[in-house]
Amino acid sequence: MYKLYNVKAWGSLAVHCLLEEMEVPYTNIWMNPDQVREPDFRTISPLGVIPVLGLPDGRALFESAAIVTFLLAAHAGKRMSPELGSGDYGEFMSVLHFMSTEIYPTTSLSYPGNYFADTPEQDTACIAKAVAKADGYWAVLEQRLADAGPWLMGETYSALDPYCFMLTLWGKPSEEAFRERFPNVARLATQVRDRPKLKAVLQSHGVLDVGGYGS
Repeated sequence: MYKLYNVKAWGSLAVHCLLEEMEVPYTNIWMNPDQVREPDFRTISPLGVIPVLGLPDGRALFESAAIVTFLLAAHAGKRMSPELGSGDYGEFMSVLHFMSTEIYPTTSLSYPGNYFADTPEQDTACIAKAVAKADGYWAVLEQRLADAGPWLMGETYSALDPYCFMLTLWGKPSEEAFRERFPNVARLATQVRDRPKLKAVLQSHGVLDVGGYGS
């Protein structure tokens, strides 16, 4: 059975949602930020990051997009992505990695005390630039949904959509303000919140309602 090392409303949320959507057995291990920073956790996650998915054979996977990709291949019959190897799957993977390598890390830099600032003044400037950069990335998904929504793969719900939802929670200066700037993305997020299989998961993370996660 899988083990999901999980922090509320952190990067493990998308994996948590995917496991529930797939109805795959797993053990959920709640952690808090202090536990993640403990040296012992680095025996599981070398960089001390969340999420981590423990495999039945004792190995552990980290990086959210890598875990999602693994689960899609391991449980292809659950149909949470296009057929592996198809052109649609290639497009799917492009969007997944766009979110994980562009939006996710840029959003992380929009929080105080980021990795590149040495003074409060630099911190403020970095935050402003990160928000502007992230908004440019979000505009790409906003247009994609306008052209061919309601989901990121058109009419078909997929693992992309809870991943996207997770990222919206971290919008600046608040989730509510973010939703006003990107109404098509906000509509997708609302539809994810409405999915019956995800109600309990989102409630457990405190994000079933808009604004539940303090940006």
